Amino acid sequence: MKKIITALMILLTLVQSSYAKSSDFGQELITQLLERHMKNFSGFEHQYVGDQINLHFYNSNPDKLLHLPNGLILTYGQIVMLGGDLFGDPQHPISTCIVDKRKDCFNLQFYALAGDKDKNNCQTPRTQAENLIKYQDQMVQLLMDWRLQGKTDSDFYKEYGSVINKKLNRLTCGGSFISDYIPFGNYLKLSETNFDHYQPDSLIAYEVGHQVALDTALLGYQQKTKGNIAEAGQLLELAYAQNAFANHYLSDSFASGHIRTPRLAIEKQVFLPSILNLLLANLMHDEDNRLGLIVVNQEGTLWTAYGDNYLFKEEAELQRTILLQAMQLSADSIYDTFESGSLPAQFNELRLVPLFDEVGQLNQTSPLFKVDNGILLKRKDGHDPYNFEWTENWSGLMTLLQLEW
Repeated sequence: MKKIITALMILLTLVQSSYAKSSDFGQELITQLLERHMKNFSGFEHQYVGDQINLHFYNSNPDKLLHLPNGLILTYGQIVMLGGDLFGDPQHPISTCIVDKRKDCFNLQFYALAGDKDKNNCQTPRTQAENLIKYQDQMVQLLMDWRLQGKTDSDFYKEYGSVINKKLNRLTCGGSFISDYIPFGNYLKLSETNFDHYQPDSLIAYEVGHQVALDTALLGYQQKTKGNIAEAGQLLELAYAQNAFANHYLSDSFASGHIRTPRLAIEKQVFLPSILNLLLANLMHDEDNRLGLIVVNQEGTLWTAYGDNYLFKEEAELQRTILLQAMQLSADSIYDTFESGSLPAQFNELRLVPLFDEVGQLNQTSPLFKVDNGILLKRKDGHDPYNFEWTENWSGLMTLLQLEW
C-alpha cells in the first residue's frame, strides 16, 4: 500500500510540474529517490587507473603534470576522473551530436574543465576542480582506512555513496537549504544526459575525443619542426589532457554496468523526468557492475568484466590489466603523432575493448532491460538475474519503487 501511495504521489508531482516550475512536494520525492538509487561513484577508480599511465614528454616534466589553458595543473588520472562525470556540457552529449559537429561537442565538454568560465555563472572551472580534488583526496584516505579494516570497496560506497553524491552536487554549484540535491548541480545535470558513458555510444565519444587530441599532437609536431620548442611542449600537454578526458569514455566502455545497459533507449522510451530515467538505468548499471559480465574483445580474450566500485576485487585483475593496456596504447599514440607527424591508421586500443555485439551471445545473467525490435523491455522478475522472461508492459515508477540493491 505504501508503494502504491508513493507512486500516486509521484504521478501527481508530474502533473503538477506541467503547471508549475517547481514544488516542494516534487522536490522531496526526487530527493528521496536520489537517496535510494544514487549511491555509486567511480571517480577514485578512474583516477587510479589514469595515474598508472606512462607519459612521454619532449621537455623535462618529472612530475608528469599537465598544464591546462586556464591554469589548472592536473595529473592524467585526475583529468580522467573529472572528465564527463564532473565537468562537461550536459546539453551536448558527443554521441548525439550530428557527425560533422562532434569535435565541437567534445570541445564543449573539455573546455568546461579547461576553460575560464562556468556556464552557470558559478565558480570558475579552476576553483571547482581544485575543491573537488581536495574532497576526493579526503574520500580516498577514508577508503584506504576502510580497506585496512578488511572491508570491501562496495561496502564503502553503500555506506558513504549517498554522502559523496550530495557533496559532489554541492561542489558543482547545486544544493540549497531545501536539499543537498536541489537544485541540480552540474554533476547531476551531466548524469541526466550521460549517454556518452555507455556502450556503444561511449566508443563514439572516445574516438572523437581521441582524434581531437591527435590533431593537437600534430600541431605540436609542426611547432617542433619550426623550432618553437616551448609551444610544442605546451601543445603536447594539451593533447595529453584532451586524451585523458576522452579516456574517461574509453574506461567506461570496459565497466560491466556500462556495456549492455540501454541508457539512451531508457531516456527515449520511458516518459519520466530525465533524473528518474537515470535512476532506472542505474538499477541495471549497479546490478551488472556487481555480478559482472562475460566479455570478449577483438583479440579473442575472454574474461569476466566488473564495473564501478568493483574494479579492485581480486576477480577483476585481468580486467584491470586489459584496461591499462588500452589506455596506455591510447596515450602512446599521442606521443607517436607528436614525434612523427603522422596520424595512426587505426586505433589499436579498440581491439582490447569488450565487444558490444558479442555480450548477448555469451552465457550471461539476464539483463534487467533490453531492446527487442526497437522496444524497451523489462525483466519480469526484477529481483532475479536468472529470470529470462521480459515484458513490454511495465512502469518505470513502480520499478523504481520496487527495486533496490
